[in-house]
Amino acid sequence: MVDYRAGVVEKIDMKVGEIRTLESLRQAVVPPYVMIVPFLELPGAVELLRQDGLDEDGVHGGVFTLRAVTAGDGELRLGFRDLRGGDIVIEKRIHVTVR
Repeated sequence: MVDYRAGVVEKIDMKVGEIRTLESLRQAVVPPYVMIVPFLELPGAVELLRQDGLDEDGVHGGVFTLRAVTAGDGELRLGFRDLRGGDIVIEKRIHVTVR
C-alpha cells in the first residue's frame, strides 16, 4: 500500500531520514494518452530511491519511493511526458516539507 496518492494529496510532510511511497497520477491508456510516461522532479530535500510501475493493465502510472535527506521545503512536480516529443501533457505540483 502506498503512503500518498498524487491524485488526492496537496501536501506531503516528512521527517529527515524517512522513506515514503508516492503513487503518481493515473491516466488511462486511451488516445491521445497512448505514448506517455510518468515523470517526477523533486526539491533538494528529497531524493528518489526507486520507481516501479503500476501492477495494472490499461493505466499509465507508477510508484515512487522517496527519502527525506535534509530539512527544508519545496515543491515536487509530477505528471506525464509524451514519449515522442518530450512535452509535458499532464502536470501537478505538491508542496513538500521535511523537518
